[in-house]
Amino acid sequence: MSSFINTPNQEFSRYRKLVARIASFVVVVGSLYLVASVVVALQHQRKGVVEGRISSRLTSDEIHGCFDELRDVSVALQKHLENAYHLLAGYDSEEARRWSGEGEVWRQRWRVFGERCRLAERAPGPPHKDLEAMAAAHEELGSIQTTYSRELLRFGSELAPRLDRINKRVDRIGEDLSQSASSAGAKQ
Repeated sequence: MSSFINTPNQEFSRYRKLVARIASFVVVVGSLYLVASVVVALQHQRKGVVEGRISSRLTSDEIHGCFDELRDVSVALQKHLENAYHLLAGYDSEEARRWSGEGEVWRQRWRVFGERCRLAERAPGPPHKDLEAMAAAHEELGSIQTTYSRELLRFGSELAPRLDRINKRVDRIGEDLSQSASSAGAKQ
């Protein structure tokens, strides 16, 4: 008779295995979905995917969408330019390459934004003052990025080597002073 009595562990072991398999399946599918979404997001960021172009007569919603995108592009440029401080401490070619790559991603996003919102084109009909202001801001953002990048490259090629030489000279002076101080202290 005792062989017919099931312990709680035996009674539910099949269900536990089923639940464990379902949970594992959900975790695997969720992980794959997460990885796929990250890859797609990175590709969109790198390639600057052009969303459908806006209609020839811009609606109020499309103008607001362009404004939101202009603000995003402006903030992205500010963050990109703030990241240049790594290059000012001393010129590192790997860091310069990384920063330059970020600049190319920003430039692509800026270009796509201008095309999508048709900022370089003259819209048919009466001029829209907000679009003209956005077009001017778009142009200025491009000019700022170009100028900043050019000056940073000039710093890297002309001024950074000089700064490195000066820093090495200052280090040698400090070493000479410490040796002089230690030898003077030993004589006393």
